[in-house]
Amino acid sequence: MRVAIIGMGTAGVSVLRQLVKNADFKKLKVDVYDNEVNMGQGVPFQNDSSQLLINLPTKNMSLNLDDDEEFWKWYQNQNEFKFDNPKYLPRFVFGHYMRSYLSDYAAMYDNLNVINKQVHEIFTNSDVDETTLKYYVCTSEDMSQWKEYDYIFLTIGTFSYHDPYGLKGKKGYIQTPYPTYHTLDEVKETDNIAIVGTGLASLDVVRYVTSHHPKLPITMTSRSANLPSVRGNMVEIDFKYLTKEKFNEIKTEHYGNVPLEKAFELFKLECDLYNVKLDKMVHRRTGDTIKDLQFDLDRPDEIGIFQSIIENVKENLNWIWNSFSRSDQKEFDKRFTKIIQLNSNPMPPRTARLIIDLINDGSLIIKKGLEDIKYEDNLFNLKFKDEAEVHQYNVVINSTGSKTHLSDLDEDDQLVLNLENRQIVQAHPMGGIQIIPETNQVISPRYGTLHNMIAIGQVTNGVNKLRNGVKMIVTQAVSAVNYLYEVQSEFDHESS
Repeated sequence: MRVAIIGMGTAGVSVLRQLVKNADFKKLKVDVYDNEVNMGQGVPFQNDSSQLLINLPTKNMSLNLDDDEEFWKWYQNQNEFKFDNPKYLPRFVFGHYMRSYLSDYAAMYDNLNVINKQVHEIFTNSDVDETTLKYYVCTSEDMSQWKEYDYIFLTIGTFSYHDPYGLKGKKGYIQTPYPTYHTLDEVKETDNIAIVGTGLASLDVVRYVTSHHPKLPITMTSRSANLPSVRGNMVEIDFKYLTKEKFNEIKTEHYGNVPLEKAFELFKLECDLYNVKLDKMVHRRTGDTIKDLQFDLDRPDEIGIFQSIIENVKENLNWIWNSFSRSDQKEFDKRFTKIIQLNSNPMPPRTARLIIDLINDGSLIIKKGLEDIKYEDNLFNLKFKDEAEVHQYNVVINSTGSKTHLSDLDEDDQLVLNLENRQIVQAHPMGGIQIIPETNQVISPRYGTLHNMIAIGQVTNGVNKLRNGVKMIVTQAVSAVNYLYEVQSEFDHESS
């Protein structure tokens, strides 16, 4: 069986790690694709400034579900990178941990082929009435340069960044904040800088720019200007109420769905079980950045328990989310998504202390109420709510996050647009592409369920709601690879 893995970041490397564990791996011929820069590391863990930290403690980051400390052990046993305070390591170090496995496997297995090229096209050329599909992968626009596969893993990583104010291509507009060490390449020392977005990506940019740009302060802004929470002391959580068994009971009484309010009641019971004051945690923000960060820093145990509950919700969100009706999914989005995002990807405490210091010494301004940005006479005019005066900047760094819906994609995501155009994939109304939740099999509008095409990662965000953490991606990879070997067994049986 010929297998292609398209994209070799966290999801792609995780799939490969699971494939090689099985004794039947030798029966496969596996090609892995990505550009040379991202091969084995992906965009989130690409080579970048050492100031950009993983937002999880090193001992909680791993590609091994059976050993949370595998990355930590790898770090201790290598000699290339050493840091004085390794509790939170730079992100690029995790990328080298992932890449080390790819390098080892490439040296060990003759049936593994690493192709350092970006994929432009994936298509099928089946005959009319043919339902057993072969897939063809092209790394150029020359259709004749294809390679044929029986099985595809679509692990292409995140979509490109939003451009909410239509500024792409304008001089001084930096569309993507990564790698941060290139953000100042064409920036003058006297330029005023604004960072749009206040999530984790924005904090990465703040760390780098305030250390390397002489013209301060810089401004970080968004509509709400809510920063992520600060990571507390995480604990093990075992849900007693928010369980599959309870959901299955409720489904029998509500036409196969779980009403959102019923699920929320179960969630509140979990919070009560761990003595979490839900209203206090959800509504703890005052709008004063320093006060809000300090609140979290001063209560690491209390905050950590709440964050642990939220994280456990995310880890189980595949079956929770897909138990809701479409209308309840939309209601969930309005009421809970932002709360989960603010509390499930917290910043390291040292980052919070840095932000407080930067605000106190006048190096950073955080401003809410952003309504619009206009580009005129080589300047960016930022309009804020309830302010008549516009604020002008020479440079805007976009940190608003990646797109989620196919309707927002442009040439930066051409592969997915081509797949949609050829009716191999279709848009999910809540984001990403349609897949079978339990198996991650792609659903095609032309061919139905594609049993031998598996999508993992942010491209499936409409089904795998908010499940973009490393552990959640690895979990999907494990189940997807187990399914492949079931197919391989059938493949062998039919061939004999």
